[in-house]
Formats: sequence, C-alpha cells, structure tokens
Amino acid sequence: MDRVSLIYNPTAGGLQRDPSKIESLIAALHKAGIAISSYATTCAGHAMELARQAVEKGAEVVIVCGGDGTINEVAQSLVKTDTSLAVWPCGTANVLAQELRLTSDPYHLVKMIEAGRSRLISVGRAFKTDRQWQRYFLLMAGIGLDASIVHGVDLNWKRHAGIGAYIASGLGFLAKMPLSPFSIDLNGQTFESTFAVVANAAHYAVGFSLAPGARVDDDKLDVCSFNSRSRLAYLGYALLSLTGSHTRRSGVVYQETCCVIANSNHSTLVQLDGDLAGNLPMQFEIVPQSLKIIASSTK
Repeated sequence: MDRVSLIYNPTAGGLQRDPSKIESLIAALHKAGIAISSYATTCAGHAMELARQAVEKGAEVVIVCGGDGTINEVAQSLVKTDTSLAVWPCGTANVLAQELRLTSDPYHLVKMIEAGRSRLISVGRAFKTDRQWQRYFLLMAGIGLDASIVHGVDLNWKRHAGIGAYIASGLGFLAKMPLSPFSIDLNGQTFESTFAVVANAAHYAVGFSLAPGARVDDDKLDVCSFNSRSRLAYLGYALLSLTGSHTRRSGVVYQETCCVIANSNHSTLVQLDGDLAGNLPMQFEIVPQSLKIIASSTK
C-alpha cells in the first residue's frame, strides 16, 4: 500500500507524554511495507485541511493520531468518500476508541490496515437553518451543561491533569447553577431542557453512558434530554449514567429520532465530539452509512 497518510496532533495528551509513539507507529507501518506520508497539525482546523488534501491525492487510508477533536476534524473531509479512516487513539478521553474497541497497539492497527478491515458507520450532522454552516460529529452533540463545561476547561490544566480538568470545570459550573432552559423539538413534540445530548454512540466520557442505546452503525440518533435545574439532581443523574439507568428517571426524556431541532432565547452553547461548535439555534440529523473506518469487526 502506497497511498496512506498519517495525520497527528503533537499536542495530544498521549503524544505529549511520549512523543516517541509516532516513531513507533511509523516503524510498524514501514516494517509491513506500507509507505506513508506523515503530517503534524499546527493549529485548529489544520487536520481537516490535511485530510482534504489526502483525499484529493487519492489516499486509500488516512490514519489519525490524536484525541476525539482531531479525529472529528479529519472525519469532516472523509465523510461520503472512498477513503477509510484509521484511528490510533492518543487523546485525553479517546471516546471513539472505546466505542469501536480500538487499541493503541501500533502492530494491531497495521494488521487491520493490511487486512482492509473496514466498516461503514453513520455520522451525525449539525447545521444552521440556512445550511450556511454545518459540521459532522461521530459521537455526540451536547447542548447546554456539558458545552458550558467544555467552554470552562483550563487548557493549561488539561495538559497536566487530562480528564481531571473537565471534572474540575464541571464541579465549578454546577456551583453556579441554575441553568438557562432551551427547547428541543423531537418526534413532533417540544420539550423544555437544560441539558441534552444528541448521540450517535453509546460511550460519552469517564465511564458515563448518557445514550446507552445509541449505535454508530444504525440510521438514527438517540436523544437524552434533562429538564432539571437542581445541582443535586444532576449529580444523581451523573451517578446513574454510569449504568445507563438515568433514562428511567423523572425529568429525563429519552427517544430515538432522525432529526432534532434545538432553539433558545439565551446564548446556549453546543459542543460536538468534545469541542465547542457555536450556539443555538441548531438542527441535528443522521447521515447513514457515510464513513468508512478501519476496525477489527464489521459489526
């Protein structure tokens, strides 16, 4: 194989702790006779541009080494193309790797690429009403509470504490409750919400599963909406979400859908795959079977 591109984020948590990981992956690829072109990202959005160029040059596989944010950027350019995405997790949370049961063993990744073990997954799409702006997400769109937590994360602290920086931001944000409500239009009904997740995958982060029924290879999104404004209630939901049992509690709406509309009279933030993506209003829809990804299983 001679049309393989490697895109890596040198500031990803795993690479900061051990920069030699990239050399290990490149050595494993070369040992297997796979010629690659290697590129390091330098700023936000760079991974998306590098992936676009790789597709234009006819790349069969784009390997991305970084966190879920870098993977999301690369995926923007690979959706609805014949180029496969291969993931080598090196980020803070590595949620997609958990969802697809991917390991960080470079030789395992090389074997999957050699074997051409790819599968089609669906992705979500977030967009404004006029469709002048849109962005895909592989895992989830978070509206309200978790997007505000992402917004409050200290990036310097994140480099040292990893996921602990998100926990610290979350506890700090909960101390400043109450939350501003927004509306969710879902399957012909309108719900008031203070936090909602539009999920394409069951895994969320830190062991939480806010949408336990979500699957990356089906043709629907799972929506979990909370309408509480209580600190205590949200701490309870967090504990219950470790087992997925929060979906049966009062104040929680859990439904499957193909399209969701969220509106707000306030400046309500939205995050996609762990990175801020803007404010409401916004719509979300499923794009079925639209991304080829290297994985050890086709199911």
